[in-house]
Amino acid sequence: MAAPLTESQVAKLSVDERMRLIEMIWSSFAPDDLPVPDWHQDVIEQRLKRMRDDPRPGTPWSEVREELRRSREANANSDS
Repeated sequence: MAAPLTESQVAKLSVDERMRLIEMIWSSFAPDDLPVPDWHQDVIEQRLKRMRDDPRPGTPWSEVREELRRSREANANSDS
């Protein structure tokens, strides 16, 4: 087995090499290795309840993006 990488060795890697290392480590986890914190589960349950209580579809991304663009432009114009 190869010796573990030290912090200084990792720091010497290029960004691409470090990203590949992160991907390798992340893909090595089994689903059961990553427990879901209780607060995550609470948020999921709250969102599911809200969806069941009001099943109307949300706003399409294209509309949200356009609204954000207009808001950003309005803010930029008001700063001038």
